[in-house]
Amino acid sequence: MKARVFITPLLVLCGLLASACSTKLEVVGNFPPALTAKLPLRTIVVFEPDFASYRFDSTVGKEVSVAVGQIQVELFTGLAANLFQHSSTASNMPNDGPADLILVPRVEDVQISMPNESQLKVFEVWIKYNLQLFDSNHEPVADWIMTAYGKTPTRFLKSDTEALQQASMVALRDAGAHFITGFARVPEIQQWLRQRPTSAQTTNASSQP
Repeated sequence: MKARVFITPLLVLCGLLASACSTKLEVVGNFPPALTAKLPLRTIVVFEPDFASYRFDSTVGKEVSVAVGQIQVELFTGLAANLFQHSSTASNMPNDGPADLILVPRVEDVQISMPNESQLKVFEVWIKYNLQLFDSNHEPVADWIMTAYGKTPTRFLKSDTEALQQASMVALRDAGAHFITGFARVPEIQQWLRQRPTSAQTTNASSQP
């Protein structure tokens, strides 16, 4: 009976210590619109369930859980709207529809560098994306590996959660910048864009008997 009295406070104390040594976060934020010329393309961005609900969990050392699914959906929805003339989203690969290009983003890897207790609260976040692109016939166009990096921009934040939130947002904005500036530079995408008929060619072809 006495043992039970002592065990209960001990379990409560262990739970408090575990929660004090863990960082749980759902990344939230906003992204400024990209100032870029739009490509004359109709695109569909496919957000698969694993991508839309992605959460990074680490139990090595200090427990960390970071949910980036929803913020990633917001990021790539905005990127497509900024870069392409027409864009829409779907949760799975469309069977048909007026799309020149289909983009399927996936998370390949997430790494987080955490400060030791004696260090200032500066986190580093690395995200590796696999951006798969398909044409209107679902034929592969490109398999683009894109990496992003973010670091807590200030060393004087009071909480790990706030420091990790800021580092994650820097990484996501870095991903957005890489997407906008690097899309047309990917060799496979360059070749696909060159092979596409111009609007004048398409009009002439459709007007021929």
